[in-house]
Amino acid sequence: MNKLGKWIFILFGAGLFLSGIVQFVIIPKQDAAAEQYENEQKHPLTHDLDYIIRYKNDYMGNASNTTQLFYHLPHGETVKDFELNSDDLEVIVHYANSVKNIGTVKVQQNLVYNSTAAFALIANLEKITYHFRDETFSIDRKAVEKLYGGLGNLIENKDIWNKRVRDPLADKNVIKERFSLFD
Repeated sequence: MNKLGKWIFILFGAGLFLSGIVQFVIIPKQDAAAEQYENEQKHPLTHDLDYIIRYKNDYMGNASNTTQLFYHLPHGETVKDFELNSDDLEVIVHYANSVKNIGTVKVQQNLVYNSTAAFALIANLEKITYHFRDETFSIDRKAVEKLYGGLGNLIENKDIWNKRVRDPLADKNVIKERFSLFD
């Protein structure tokens, strides 16, 4: 084998080796990280504001935007359908599950988080009603604004959001206190 043939063989082997590294090490790590991030978006304590900030909108009447926001909030995978009541500026979210099956504390935690996010991101949304198979809960913007002293400042950056909205929901007493605003 001549010198050129050896170099071609070496370069071909190196290319195969590097291709194997990419295919069997780098890509699986990236896929695992992406899957982990997606799973974290299903829980209020690990949910990322950046995951939903693109749904910020002045009008709840933008049906596609509003429904996509709720699908991207915790527990969004169990949303069955929506109703938009434009007369009352209300979103009605129907879930395919019951509170009993999910767990009361988990439902309360999700609804407090989801309501805060929805009111902070959709400027003219005034009321949200959540229908589960066995229970219904409602909350209005005024109650959430009173809790946080306004909503616009919450989404200025992730640190504010996490400190004031997300992280306190690790405490069951905070969940209970904030959920008391619901009807």
